[in-house]
Amino acid sequence: MSTTFRADRAGEAIRMAVARLIRQEVSDPRLEPVTITAVEVTRDLGHAKIFYTVLGDEEAREAAQGGFESAMPFLRSRVGQEVPLRTVPELAFRYDMSTDNALRLDAIFASLPELHPEGAPPPAPVAPPAKPMAMGKPKKRRR
Repeated sequence: MSTTFRADRAGEAIRMAVARLIRQEVSDPRLEPVTITAVEVTRDLGHAKIFYTVLGDEEAREAAQGGFESAMPFLRSRVGQEVPLRTVPELAFRYDMSTDNALRLDAIFASLPELHPEGAPPPAPVAPPAKPMAMGKPKKRRR
């Protein structure tokens, strides 16, 4: 996971380079429905996890992973030529589960009856916050 600005900049440069290479130079049909979503680079810039999504089902996802495995040597050499780093990081391709998780959460929220009551009155307004106490010295009481 990148925690420095340099790693973030390198990750963005790698993301742009890999996305361009997949679109323009890699002729593998398994990688046509792929979108590169993010890249995490380690602090020493030695390893890069490249996250992708695929339009399609589980079969398309597995085909894309196979396409990445076969194109990895080419992609790594081209990233080394295009991204100005001292060493070329090891590339690892991972499916990005964030869109699947978001769709699953949307389905869960849509199924909750509390969010879509039929014929129910609107929820009661929230009570205003209590009046804040005045700060300062306590008043002396007169006798």
